[in-house]
Amino acid sequence: MKAKEMDIFLLPNGDAHWIADDPNNKKTPSERAVNACELGSPLFQQGPTTHKLICGMVQFDEGLTHPILDALPSLIHVEGIKHDSAIWRLVELIDAEIREAESIHSPVADRLTEVLFLKLLQFHIDEHHETFGFLRAIRDKRIHQALSLLHENPAREWTLEELGKEIGMSKATLVRHFQDAVGMAPMAYLNHWRRLKAYNALRYTNDSMDKIAVSLGFTSGRTLSRALVRELGMSPAEIRNLSGKDA
Repeated sequence: MKAKEMDIFLLPNGDAHWIADDPNNKKTPSERAVNACELGSPLFQQGPTTHKLICGMVQFDEGLTHPILDALPSLIHVEGIKHDSAIWRLVELIDAEIREAESIHSPVADRLTEVLFLKLLQFHIDEHHETFGFLRAIRDKRIHQALSLLHENPAREWTLEELGKEIGMSKATLVRHFQDAVGMAPMAYLNHWRRLKAYNALRYTNDSMDKIAVSLGFTSGRTLSRALVRELGMSPAEIRNLSGKDA
């Protein structure tokens, strides 16, 4: 795909890709281009410079997923950006920070890149809301309410009947609409959300296993531990070791 001025390409799944400075020239693996930049010998520098290409990466914790990320296509092409838009101002800030720091390894650039990713995600959702399943869930007031209840009260012993009663839906209607919008059944989503919360609590807090378990509706730390091993393939100790914490 040929890039025009001010185009942005986002590869949510980190798929392999190639670049070239001209459609007729040999394509170069992106990894080689990145390595060349890090070594201070960027490619495509022969002759006068007419365009600048900025590449970046946002990393997620391995093994963690969410419907909003799973629903993204393998390639997002953002075009038609205006010079005064928030997206383009972020690009300019990242470029200025890298030049000022004289390095691509800058904490400020890292934070700006994360914000840029969220802005690009919002842009894509706004442009394709008709086909974006998770956004449909948010726009459906009753499914949105169901998601909010599950997020705000993960420790509650939810049943389909109770959740449906809270939002004014029958059990069958709730399951059908929730599945269509989110891509999984309500109770499956609740369990998924509990595991995400547990993972983050283990990795980024010093709370005990039992405290985390009770806050998320598990009967004990041992029950939570088995759920994490079964679903994520990682024990609480392994998760805490990612951040240098003791289980």
